[in-house]
Amino acid sequence: MMRIAVFSDTHGDIKRCVHIIDSIKPDIVIHAGDCENDARALVSMYPELKFYCVCGNNDFSRTFPPQAVFEADGKKIFVTHGHEYKVKYESTYTTLYEKAKEFNADLCVFGHTHIPYSDFREGMRILNPGSIRYGGTYGVCEIENGRLKTCILEI
Repeated sequence: MMRIAVFSDTHGDIKRCVHIIDSIKPDIVIHAGDCENDARALVSMYPELKFYCVCGNNDFSRTFPPQAVFEADGKKIFVTHGHEYKVKYESTYTTLYEKAKEFNADLCVFGHTHIPYSDFREGMRILNPGSIRYGGTYGVCEIENGRLKTCILEI
């Protein structure tokens, strides 16, 4: 089984991220933006882990790209912060969903709203882990025997 920890909008609170990483022992960590300093710190603390990090609207040095697409255990994953796809203005996340469809994503991960969200639409899982700092939530994805499961957890 492959396990993926999903964070977004940590805004300076990596202590909780460290606790989660140490507890669930993921194979991959996704950071969906806001704050890139947090993501850089986590990357340096866990050099043995694979990280996929993107910039958020409050990340001004642009260390990471605005979006990432990668494959994990046969599943295609699209990651973006979401501010470029109107996620605060579209309750159905249509613009984001259409972009993820362009990549044939099995999973679309975003942040920005600080509100946890999970949906399954036309074969694609859509996940916003919420905010570690403002709400104390994060996501976990598991891929096993070709099946992708997602959940949102509270600290």
